[in-house]
Amino acid sequence: MSNTRKTRPGIAVPGRAVENGTASQTSHASANHSTISPTSRQPFRIADLLHPGAENAVSRRELMALTGLSDRELRLMIETERRQGIPILSDNIHGYFLPGDSAERDRCVRSLRRRAGEIEATASAIEQAEV
Repeated sequence: MSNTRKTRPGIAVPGRAVENGTASQTSHASANHSTISPTSRQPFRIADLLHPGAENAVSRRELMALTGLSDRELRLMIETERRQGIPILSDNIHGYFLPGDSAERDRCVRSLRRRAGEIEATASAIEQAEV
């Protein structure tokens, strides 16, 4: 695996999922033309904006800016893609990324299972509390 960091999608560098036309048009594109509209006819996936490896992660705020989605819409779209079998990983330090190797995938799965256990423990404590 290479240690070079891939360029993140953005206004000046549209990335894999954003097409602005010819190179001469790209330099004059407005911010509206370089973000992905959730209402556009061409479907897109959040995974298309991500690169393998935590070192290439994209924050939720960056993804919101790129897509024009609200925080809630973005999180729902990520969850939908994950349940369709697309391994979108995340951590609290880097953001969202695709697995660079099985160790990254396994770390994310462990973190999700720990969180699920903590949520279950909290729900049990509330359930047993006096009302």
